Amino acid sequence: MEFILIVVGVVILLSTTVLYMYLVDDEKIEPHIPTPMTNKGNFWDAETQKYYKWDELMKLKKEREEKNDTT
Repeated sequence: MEFILIVVGVVILLSTTVLYMYLVDDEKIEPHIPTPMTNKGNFWDAETQKYYKWDELMKLKKEREEKNDTT
Protein backbone atom coordinates (compact mmCIF):
# COMPACT_ATOMS: atom_id res chain seq x y z
CA MET A 1 0.00 0.00 0.00
CA GLU A 2 2.78 2.44 0.91
CA PHE A 3 4.57 1.63 -2.32
CA ILE A 4 1.52 2.66 -4.35
CA LEU A 5 1.28 5.97 -2.49
CA ILE A 6 4.97 6.66 -3.13
CA VAL A 7 4.60 5.89 -6.83
CA VAL A 8 1.49 8.09 -7.11
CA GLY A 9 3.32 10.93 -5.33
CA VAL A 10 6.33 10.68 -7.62
CA VAL A 11 4.11 10.58 -10.73
CA ILE A 12 2.18 13.66 -9.59
CA LEU A 13 5.41 15.53 -8.78
CA LEU A 14 6.96 14.68 -12.15
CA SER A 15 3.82 15.50 -14.11
CA THR A 16 3.43 18.92 -12.47
CA THR A 17 7.11 19.68 -13.07
CA VAL A 18 6.88 18.70 -16.74
CA LEU A 19 3.65 20.71 -17.14
CA TYR A 20 5.29 23.78 -15.58
CA MET A 21 8.34 23.44 -17.85
CA TYR A 22 6.10 23.05 -20.90
CA LEU A 23 4.01 26.13 -20.05
CA VAL A 24 7.12 28.25 -19.41
CA ASP A 25 8.74 27.03 -22.62
CA ASP A 26 5.63 27.90 -24.68
CA GLU A 27 5.50 31.29 -22.90
CA LYS A 28 1.99 30.63 -21.60
CA ILE A 29 3.15 31.59 -18.09
CA GLU A 30 6.09 33.59 -16.75
CA PRO A 31 8.74 31.68 -14.81
CA HIS A 32 8.81 32.30 -11.08
CA ILE A 33 11.92 34.31 -10.19
CA PRO A 34 12.01 35.13 -6.49
CA THR A 35 13.10 38.64 -5.58
CA PRO A 36 15.53 39.24 -2.76
CA MET A 37 13.86 40.15 0.50
CA THR A 38 15.69 43.47 0.73
CA ASN A 39 14.00 44.76 -2.44
CA LYS A 40 10.42 43.90 -1.62
CA GLY A 41 7.79 46.14 -0.13
CA ASN A 42 7.94 48.88 2.42
CA PHE A 43 9.54 48.85 5.84
CA TRP A 44 8.14 50.54 8.92
CA ASP A 45 10.17 53.07 10.89
CA ALA A 46 8.96 53.39 14.45
CA GLU A 47 10.50 56.83 15.09
CA THR A 48 8.88 58.64 12.17
CA GLN A 49 5.81 56.38 12.04
CA LYS A 50 6.17 56.03 8.25
CA TYR A 51 6.88 53.39 5.66
CA TYR A 52 10.13 53.60 3.68
CA LYS A 53 11.74 51.71 0.84
CA TRP A 54 14.78 49.74 1.96
CA ASP A 55 17.35 52.12 0.47
CA GLU A 56 15.65 55.16 2.01
CA LEU A 57 15.49 53.43 5.38
CA MET A 58 19.22 52.64 5.24
CA LYS A 59 19.97 56.32 4.44
CA LEU A 60 17.83 57.39 7.39
CA LYS A 61 19.63 54.93 9.65
CA LYS A 62 23.02 56.22 8.50
CA GLU A 63 21.94 59.83 9.13
CA ARG A 64 20.76 58.92 12.62
CA GLU A 65 24.05 57.16 13.39
CA GLU A 66 26.02 60.21 12.21
CA LYS A 67 23.80 62.48 14.28
CA ASN A 68 24.31 60.31 17.38
CA ASP A 69 28.07 60.22 16.82
CA THR A 70 28.33 64.01 16.81
CA THR A 71 26.37 64.45 20.05
